[in-house]
Amino acid sequence: MNNQVWDELNTIRFEAFSKIFHETKQDKYIALLMTRVTELCQDALLLLENDRVASVPILLRSALESYVDLMCLINNADYVEEMNKSFDFHKMKFKGEKVNFRELINISTKFELAGESKTYAGFYAYLCRSSHGNLEMLINFHSIDEKISIGHKPNVEEVKLLENQTLCLAATALIEGLEHLGKFETQIDKLKSIQHFTGNEEYA
Repeated sequence: MNNQVWDELNTIRFEAFSKIFHETKQDKYIALLMTRVTELCQDALLLLENDRVASVPILLRSALESYVDLMCLINNADYVEEMNKSFDFHKMKFKGEKVNFRELINISTKFELAGESKTYAGFYAYLCRSSHGNLEMLINFHSIDEKISIGHKPNVEEVKLLENQTLCLAATALIEGLEHLGKFETQIDKLKSIQHFTGNEEYA
């Protein structure tokens, strides 16, 4: 893992968060979602550093879903109510009450609202496939030359690609959130340099 890049991003993150002051639920949830995305990305990078690739797409899928929530919230303050409704539904279900989860916005619609329809059909679809124990992923992550393999070294290029996607997703989430919150131009410029370093310009 490129520890130097992550350390730089992490320093920027802590510097920015020490200055965040949220007056509305929208701003508070934006800060929470930025935290969620970057924490999951850090977990993914730690796994990659230890050559544990198979679980990384699962973490990135969750991080990307949180990023989409972040963008929906930035685009529309009323999305706070959707998040609250989802939380209420899960509390009701835990108590044994009947709930209709179809009343909530589905994941594909969330990607549309976030302006990420292409990502849904591309990077997100890949992460979903990689998160399930289908034959494609069994072959990719758990075999070499059609033989079952436990604990083998992952493909270097695949690790590098996942590192770049992870770093860029973390940087992008911080950029979008901080741009909404305002007064973080210095941190945003540094984050854009990290985003550019990954070679993606976007997270996928």
